[in-house]
Amino acid sequence: MQKFLLQGLLRRALTEQAPIPNPTSVAELGYTLGRTARQKLGRSLSIREVDAGSCNGCELEIHALSNAYYDLERFGLRFVASPRHADVLLGTGPVTKNMREAL
Repeated sequence: MQKFLLQGLLRRALTEQAPIPNPTSVAELGYTLGRTARQKLGRSLSIREVDAGSCNGCELEIHALSNAYYDLERFGLRFVASPRHADVLLGTGPVTKNMREAL
């Protein structure tokens, strides 16, 4: 066991470094995305996320979209708690028999 731990610590990673994005191109892309979304929708898009029996991996990724790193609200996409306020219903996981009627 110690042999594998030492090999893992001493070897270099087998992956490559991700390229560093150009901040101006990211800002331009964000501006274009926001402008296009507002032209098509006329306002921001409200999303209601429903867990329909998944392993919670999808929920972790979806909740991460609201953190400071991704911040989807700057593009006009926001998650809401009530289906009455939502424009889109996002279901994750296989829909179970009990959840089918609720959806």
